[in-house]
Amino acid sequence: MKPIIAHAIQTYLGLSETFIYSYLTNIKRYKPIVLTTQVTHSEQFPFRPIYDSSIIKRYSWWWFRDRLGYYLYLNKKIYFEHILYFKYVLKQEQARLIHAHFGPQGVAMIPIKRWLKLPLITTFYGFDVTQLPREELWNKAYQRLFNEGDLFLVEGNNMKRALMGIGCPEEKISIEYIGVDIEKIHFKERVSPSDGRIVILFCGRFVEKKGLIYALQALNILIPKNQRIEFRIIGDGILRDNIGAFIHENNLSPYVCLLGYQTHRVFLEELEKAHIYIQPSATAQNGDSEGGAPTTLLEAQASGVPVLSTYHADIPEVVVNGKSGFLVPERDADALAERLGYLIDHPEEWPTMGREGRRHVEMNYNIHKEVEKLENIYDTLIRK
Repeated sequence: MKPIIAHAIQTYLGLSETFIYSYLTNIKRYKPIVLTTQVTHSEQFPFRPIYDSSIIKRYSWWWFRDRLGYYLYLNKKIYFEHILYFKYVLKQEQARLIHAHFGPQGVAMIPIKRWLKLPLITTFYGFDVTQLPREELWNKAYQRLFNEGDLFLVEGNNMKRALMGIGCPEEKISIEYIGVDIEKIHFKERVSPSDGRIVILFCGRFVEKKGLIYALQALNILIPKNQRIEFRIIGDGILRDNIGAFIHENNLSPYVCLLGYQTHRVFLEELEKAHIYIQPSATAQNGDSEGGAPTTLLEAQASGVPVLSTYHADIPEVVVNGKSGFLVPERDADALAERLGYLIDHPEEWPTMGREGRRHVEMNYNIHKEVEKLENIYDTLIRK
């Protein structure tokens, strides 16, 4: 019988969190189970078993126990609903290790780690490193997590330095790259389209750190020189009105197609039609950043698309600058426009860049290799 690993995830599962799903569904030597307080998009991320505390009925036995636990817990802001229920689940399942996804879930799992004496791994992904520690409550909670947690996983060296900067001991940090399933991403070399229409793709939430406004500013610079551009945008978010206003004020509607939130399947379909992928990430004014790097950059390179991104977080590790794509400084629309214009004017370089991108992802970000590394980590902690 395979040993049980309990994955603690606040919400199972955000549309952009395909990287978590890839690990859950590719683990071989262990059996993953999920602990969550809410289930969304289950039709897109089918998985069993999921222990969802939101189905616990009001005034039931577990509901009363949770209310009691909540009132007895000092820091109610970081209370993980139905922690006693999850303790019961882990005992029944005979779980061997807890793997928390995002810093807050690591904090939430500390009581269960203590009660059941289980190893605790926490993977950090971005805002939980760059934004939450600015709040005193979370900073203190993290110090407790760094002291009691067994291991902390990050996507790259930039995030490792950031985690060390908020107090995590270096010897407790390990780099675990985001992995993508190469076999599910169709590769093809991009060539100059016969009708001359260049398709540029962006995918991400409409938030400051994704930098979409700078891509639109670059487009606005290029349009007078090349009106055969089609900029297709997957996503939505709190900056929707700002994005829409910029498109309207600069008469970009004929060149921009807003697709809204889409499934991962649709993203891959759009990626196959694209000639260039753009991801101009930037550090937000409140300090929020990618932390690591968007998974979409890996998937775009795996598909053979030349990419254009920024010197931000761990993106320089993910994109081979000058080979699989280009990197420019954050918030620099002129630099984005110059490099984007170069890619548009030199389609003869697209096949070489696409092959380099695919090779880079196959060598360094293959989900099967990363899962094997993760399973070896589980082995080490369980045998201690």
